[in-house]
Amino acid sequence: AREARRPHRTMASVTATNVLCRAPVAGKRAARAAPASARVAAPARTTSSVSLKGSKGAFEGVAMRADRRGSALRAITDTKEAAADVEEEKPEPTLESDLGVDYSKLRDLLKAGEWEEADNEHRRLLTVLGGEDSEERGWVYFTEARQFPVTDMKTIDNLWTFYSDNRFGFSVQRKIWVGQRRQWAKFFKQIDWLNDEKNDAYRKWPEEFIWKKEAAKGHMPLTSALRGTQLLEALLEHPAFAPPAKPKSAAEQAAEQLGGVQKQAEQALGNAMKGLKGLKKPSWMK
Repeated sequence: AREARRPHRTMASVTATNVLCRAPVAGKRAARAAPASARVAAPARTTSSVSLKGSKGAFEGVAMRADRRGSALRAITDTKEAAADVEEEKPEPTLESDLGVDYSKLRDLLKAGEWEEADNEHRRLLTVLGGEDSEERGWVYFTEARQFPVTDMKTIDNLWTFYSDNRFGFSVQRKIWVGQRRQWAKFFKQIDWLNDEKNDAYRKWPEEFIWKKEAAKGHMPLTSALRGTQLLEALLEHPAFAPPAKPKSAAEQAAEQLGGVQKQAEQALGNAMKGLKGLKKPSWMK
């Protein structure tokens, strides 16, 4: 009887083993047999939790990058402000002159914002640069202006641009003039030397000009154009402000040399012909 029972227990253990081994399979089948809503519900909760975590990480990364960019922009801004401070701390122009002219009064008037008085002193200094004849007559010829020393013209211009924050001066006027293609009517309009209320007629000096720093850019210094624009053109085209002339090419230099040789030959021929005119015909040619 005991031996007969052993196979039965063995079969039971095998059956139990089969059941245990097939349990996972049965679980999969049960999952397949479950409704669709039940199958989707669990993964949906898992996915949402993962996506929230991922979104949080992404937001943190964006915030970190934004902080870095903000720091970089602040650093650039600070650098620009520091550079601007350095530019604002430029020293006052030196009063240099090749003719020994004293520019201290012009400097003091510009520094004090006495624009009309500074313009009068500026005009007086130009007559000093022109020489004794210019001082006696009280104005400058354009031929005299061309001979003004570069050093003195730069000193005058540097004083105007420095104390006006680059609003006034010959160099400022030249840029505007060139920008208007050297057309005087447009230039005078741009620097507000024309009176809009009087059909763009020239402003009367000195009462109609604007003696303020807020005047139009290039409004000062004043140069009389009643006798023409030759003087003003000579000042704006002065070597102190005009760019240096371009070097001549080899062909241009050769053409100039050839022209010089031709002039010399013509002069020599002309002198020879003059000598022949004074000669008398010999008696045998009559």
